[in-house]
Amino acid sequence: MSRIIQFKRYGTAALANTIGANGELIIDVTTRSITIHDGVTAGGFGAILDVFSRATSNLAYAKANSANVLAQTAFDRANSANVLAQTAFNRANSANILAQAAFTQANTSAQTVPQNAQTTDYTLQLSDAGKHIYYTQSSNTILYIPTTSNVAFSNGTTIMIVSRTSSSANVTVSPNTGVSLFLAGNTTSASRNVTTYGVSTLINVAANTWFISGSGVV
Repeated sequence: MSRIIQFKRYGTAALANTIGANGELIIDVTTRSITIHDGVTAGGFGAILDVFSRATSNLAYAKANSANVLAQTAFDRANSANVLAQTAFNRANSANILAQAAFTQANTSAQTVPQNAQTTDYTLQLSDAGKHIYYTQSSNTILYIPTTSNVAFSNGTTIMIVSRTSSSANVTVSPNTGVSLFLAGNTTSASRNVTTYGVSTLINVAANTWFISGSGVV
């Protein structure tokens, strides 16, 4: 037949005034813990509870420390990501500055029509595309438009003519044989004169086909 071993049992308040025999174990029914007595100290010592508390405290510390390590790792990663993001931003900003500079330069170029100054007879070249031919002479001169087979101008090529000639000197725009030159609003292809202080625009619309328009064009 089995035996049951029972220890004395008190509530915390009553146990506080109890002096157990040396080595006696008394149960605190309030805290559900075991106290060890020495025959002198009232209330004894909650040894097992203390061990449990320390173990619990140590476990909590270990968990907190692990959480701190993880938090530090997360911070380091976030900081690295921030550094990379800052580097990417700086590169993007530098690219934006270069793009802005290129845009400004292109915009400035688009607003400028380079000049090709002439005083004698001249045949248009590919390098004249987008420029203005500037005349200041005092005698008549001829500006020749070559055939596409000689100078392959692209459709849309635009060339301006500015005549600041003295007296009654004209600049005659003359299409070579095989080239058509139409005055805007006129169906007849022919050579045209840009009179003194006249400003005109030539535009190539197809192979060997040009139009001319402007002030002082006859």
